[in-house]
Amino acid sequence: MAEDTVSLEALFLSNQRSQAQQDKITDHSSFQTNQLDLQQIVELTDSIFNIAFASEGEPVEYEKLKDIMSSLEKVDGMRQGMTDIRNISCEMSCNLLEGTGNVGKITSAMQGRLRNYLWHERAVLAIAAFAFSIGELSMLVKHHDHPMAKFVKIVKGHSLEVDFNSLWRLGIIDTMKEVARTSSAWSNIRKEALSKEVELSEKIIGTVLQISTALSKRGDIGDGKLTMLKSQLTNINTELRVKLNAARGGSPYDYEDIGRPIHTIGTSELIEKIKKYTGDYEKLRNRHVLFLISDLDISIQEITVLNGLYQKNDKKYEMVWLPIVDLSGNDKKAAARFTELKKTMKWIGVEPSNIEAEVIESIKKEWQFIKQAIAVSVDGRGEITCLNALPMLWTWGNSAFPFTAETERTLWNEIDEQNGWSLDLLFRQLMVPDDIDIHSWTKSEGTFVCLFGGQDMSWNQEFIRKVKYAAHAAGVSLKLVYLGVGKSKGKALTRNELDRGILVLESESQWQFWTRLESMLYSRIKLGKTDRIMQEAMKMVGYGGNGEAWAMFSMGAGEMVTTSGKTALSIMENYKKWIKENVGNRFFKGIVEYKELITRDVHSCINVSLSVMGQVPGIMVCPECSKVMDMFYTYRCCTEALLC
Repeated sequence: MAEDTVSLEALFLSNQRSQAQQDKITDHSSFQTNQLDLQQIVELTDSIFNIAFASEGEPVEYEKLKDIMSSLEKVDGMRQGMTDIRNISCEMSCNLLEGTGNVGKITSAMQGRLRNYLWHERAVLAIAAFAFSIGELSMLVKHHDHPMAKFVKIVKGHSLEVDFNSLWRLGIIDTMKEVARTSSAWSNIRKEALSKEVELSEKIIGTVLQISTALSKRGDIGDGKLTMLKSQLTNINTELRVKLNAARGGSPYDYEDIGRPIHTIGTSELIEKIKKYTGDYEKLRNRHVLFLISDLDISIQEITVLNGLYQKNDKKYEMVWLPIVDLSGNDKKAAARFTELKKTMKWIGVEPSNIEAEVIESIKKEWQFIKQAIAVSVDGRGEITCLNALPMLWTWGNSAFPFTAETERTLWNEIDEQNGWSLDLLFRQLMVPDDIDIHSWTKSEGTFVCLFGGQDMSWNQEFIRKVKYAAHAAGVSLKLVYLGVGKSKGKALTRNELDRGILVLESESQWQFWTRLESMLYSRIKLGKTDRIMQEAMKMVGYGGNGEAWAMFSMGAGEMVTTSGKTALSIMENYKKWIKENVGNRFFKGIVEYKELITRDVHSCINVSLSVMGQVPGIMVCPECSKVMDMFYTYRCCTEALLC
C-alpha cells in the first residue's frame, strides 16, 4: 500500500511538473494584453471557489469544475492567458502537495509567466491560478473514488481539507474575490495611471504566495498567520479602491460599485436585523432609535458626552452601538478594546462577531459609513429621519429630536431671530463646571469675558499677564476661560501650567466645544448661510484646528471678536495706547477699534479642516478676504501623524 501511494504521488507531481516545464518554451512575444478579458476570468475564479468550497463533493461537481476551468481556453485571444494560469496553478499545487513552502521557486516561475502583462492583469491571473490550484486539490479530496484522493488524505496524516476550510471560515476567499474584482476594474484606466501602481500588484502576488505557502506546511498552521495575511489583502484592496476612484476623477471617499455584484439588503430588513442583534427586540419595537456606528477608535470623550445626552433624553429615543470592525477570535487586543468601550456606554451594544457581512456592506454603502462615527436616526415607524444625527446632537443636544432637517432649520431660525453669534450659543448644551455661569456674565455690562486657547505655554502665560493688566487698568471684571486646542491637535495645558486664577474646561468639555463648533459650521454651510455666525465659527475652527494660539473677546450680551494669538497679544501689550478713552463699559469698544487699526493692511486668511460628517456640504468663503476657498481632502490615521 505504501509503495502504491508513493507511486501515485510521484506520478501526480511528475505530470504537473512536465506540463509546467513544457510551457516554458512558449513564445510570449506576440501576446496582446488587450485580448485578455479580465471580467470573464474573475467570474471563472468566483465559480471555482464556490464549487471548491461546496459542502458535498459529488462527481457532477468535479466534472462541472473541469468544464469551467477549460471553457475559456477555447475563447479567441484568451488561450495564452489561460495556459499561464494553468501552469502557475501547477507550480502551486506541486508546492502544496510537497509541503516545501518554496516561495522563491514559485515566485521565479510566476514572474516569468506574467512579465508580459500589465500589473492589474498580473494580480487577477495570480488569484485565478490560486483558485485553480485550490479547486483541483479540493476536488481530489472530495472525490473519494479518485486514487489520488486517498493519497492526499493519508500522506503524513495531513488533511488539506481542514486548511481549505480555514480559508473560507476566516474570509480569505471572499477577500481574494474582492481584490480580483478591484484589480479587474482598472482595465478602463489610462495606461499612464496604471503604470504607477505596480508595487500594489507585487504586494498582491506576494500575499497570495504566502497564503499558498502557509497551506503547504504540514500540521496545524493556526488561524493567526492566515488572519494576518487576510488583513494584508484587505488593506491592499482598500488602497486600490481609493486610488481607482481618484484615477476616475471621483471622490476618494466614494466607494462606488466598481463592477462587482454587491449584496446589500433593503433599509427595512437592515433595521430589523440590527434590532434582533441586540437580543432586546421588544425594547426597540416602535421606538425611535439612534444607531451609533463606529470602529473601535471612538473616543472616551465622545462616549462621555453621548452618555450625558442619552441619560437626559426623557426616553424620547433609544441608542444602539454597532462596532464595525474586523474582530477575529484571536484578536485579543481588539476584543479587550470592545469590552472596555462597551462598559463605558449607557446604551445597548452589539457584539462585533454577530454582525453579518451583508449588514456591514449595507451600512457602508447605503448609510455611507467610512470611518468617522455616525448616528443613523430611525423613527418608530422604521423610517430614517437623518443619516447622521451626531452634528445635530452636538449642536443642539436633545432639542434636535426627532433629528430632521426641518427641526434643524427651526432651531437655527430661532437663533437668527435672537442674538445670533453669542456666548450663549457657544456654551449651549456644553458640560461646564458651576463656576462658569455664562448667563450671569452676559447680563453684566461690566464683565469682560475672554476665551482663549493654544498649546504654546509661553504665549499663554504672557497673554494671561497682559490681559490682566489691561482689564485692571480699565476697571472691569475679568473672566478668563482656557479652551485648549482643537479636538485632535494634541494635549491641552493644565491650570497649574497656566495660572490658578483662570477657568479650565475638562477634556470632555473641550472636545465637546470644538466638536460643536465644527458641527455648527458644517450645518451653516449646508444651509447656505454666509452670515456672521458662519464666519466667526470658521475663524475659531481655523485657529484651533491648526493648533494656533487664539483669543475671543466679549462684553455683555453684545458683539464678540475673534483674533489670532499674535493679534490678541499685540492688543493687550499695547493697551496704554488705546485705553485712556476706553475704560469701564467702553473697554470692549477700544479692543475692536485697535484691532481694526493694526490689522487693516495685514493679510490674515486662514485654513479650515473639517471632519467628514457626511457629504461635503458646499463651498466656503474666507471670512477675512471673502474669496471662495480651495477644498482639499486630508487623510489622517491618528493625532501622532501630525507630528511626523
